[in-house]
Amino acid sequence: MRLALILSVAIAALAAAGLLYAQSDSAPTAGSASSKKDGPKRESAKKESKAKAVILVTPEREAAVLTFVQRNHAELAELLAALKTNDPEQYERAVRDIFRTTERLAQIQERDPLQYELEVAAWTAQSRVELLAAKLKMESSDELIKQLREALKTQNQARVALLKHERQKFADRVSKLDTEIARFERDRDPAIERQLKLLVRISGEGRPGKAAKLPSKAKKVQTTSP
Repeated sequence: MRLALILSVAIAALAAAGLLYAQSDSAPTAGSASSKKDGPKRESAKKESKAKAVILVTPEREAAVLTFVQRNHAELAELLAALKTNDPEQYERAVRDIFRTTERLAQIQERDPLQYELEVAAWTAQSRVELLAAKLKMESSDELIKQLREALKTQNQARVALLKHERQKFADRVSKLDTEIARFERDRDPAIERQLKLLVRISGEGRPGKAAKLPSKAKKVQTTSP
């Protein structure tokens, strides 16, 4: 009973953690006030998409999830093995939730390997915090509290590292935009003249009167014919 409770709390928390980190790609912006108004619509759309996107637990997906968990949170892997025996339905739900997380992480890995590493570290930290919190509900001890404090520190560091990485990406983007702005301002007059000459030439080539001009011989033939 004790193990089942720890597992159910931990797995439910992990599902929440997966949703939490799934939102890390869309941080709040200056337009967040308007986004609050659209909240109900977006929530409805999310529910619809969730209902449509039913993930089947295939042997391949299960193996991928177990490999990911074993590599990043071995203690959770042991609990999942127990859950598979004690509550297969809950086990499948956990596998589906973690599989969604691994799919999202795989997409991040393709475009930004460093962010992928940071996201995995954040997921591991979140997973450990939730598991220790679940254990604490069953049995309070100084050792558990100490472990949870350390886990929370690690989680905080992981989140800060992710935010710093995001900030650096924005800074790089701003730097590129500044370079583009400076180039356009510096080369403005020559660029305008080049564009003007090009457009004048193209408009001249496409002018109907010029295109319809006949060769001189053809003109003679036309004038002499009855």
